[in-house]
Amino acid sequence: MDLSYPLFQIPFVGYYLIFLAFLFGAVFASFITCTAWRVVRHEDWMLGHSHCDTCGHELSTADLFPIVSYIALKGKCRYCGSKVPPRDLIFEIILGVLFAATLWLHGVVDAAVIAALALEMLLLGLSLADWDSGVIPDGFLAAILVVWILSAAFRPDVQRFAFEGIIASLAAGILIALGTAITGKIMKTKVSYGPAKLAMCLLIFLGFKGSVIAMGVAVVLGIVFALVCIAKKRKISLAPAISIGFVAAFLVKDILSVIA
Repeated sequence: MDLSYPLFQIPFVGYYLIFLAFLFGAVFASFITCTAWRVVRHEDWMLGHSHCDTCGHELSTADLFPIVSYIALKGKCRYCGSKVPPRDLIFEIILGVLFAATLWLHGVVDAAVIAALALEMLLLGLSLADWDSGVIPDGFLAAILVVWILSAAFRPDVQRFAFEGIIASLAAGILIALGTAITGKIMKTKVSYGPAKLAMCLLIFLGFKGSVIAMGVAVVLGIVFALVCIAKKRKISLAPAISIGFVAAFLVKDILSVIA
């Protein structure tokens, strides 16, 4: 059964879906940034209410519209007037653009693109959590594996997809874990295997070729992020580099298909 929908079969519908993708990206960014903030602070991310970080006042629905609320309130809290950092606004725009670009480049609404959108949201959340705390929460990794299980069942090439993904995942995980262990021995410090686990969870989606692109980008950006963290004397956070590498690998494949 073919569950895919060609995006530009009817031009107007395609552009409408891309616009919706941007809106959904902004909404999910608002949700996942709030979730990451609560996870880092050990708050209830499911039942807790959004509130101002300065005065603690609970935010109303009118305060929570992605992008629009920030602009309407001029980047300030409605209740105490304190300035709201623009970080959430920036990531709402970024994830909205990323959702729209993913849909446009892929050209088809299918299991692969839906999985990619879900992963982009999760990667934003765990990257922010890692950047703020230096720890990649296992809950995000579990959610990534759930996405893989659900999406694999609807792929026409499920056997090849699963086989290549598992082999690439295991190979990359072993190499990164060994590199992490060696680094810890040399620097005589405690190291985290969170990046190795994250890489394993992500590369299971990509197979061999995609994994090479993802790891290449992740290594280069990882060095940059590590140097920035060292310069700021904070915990080294590699989740953002690995996440960008994965997204780049997914989009490069679609960019090449568009060019061809």
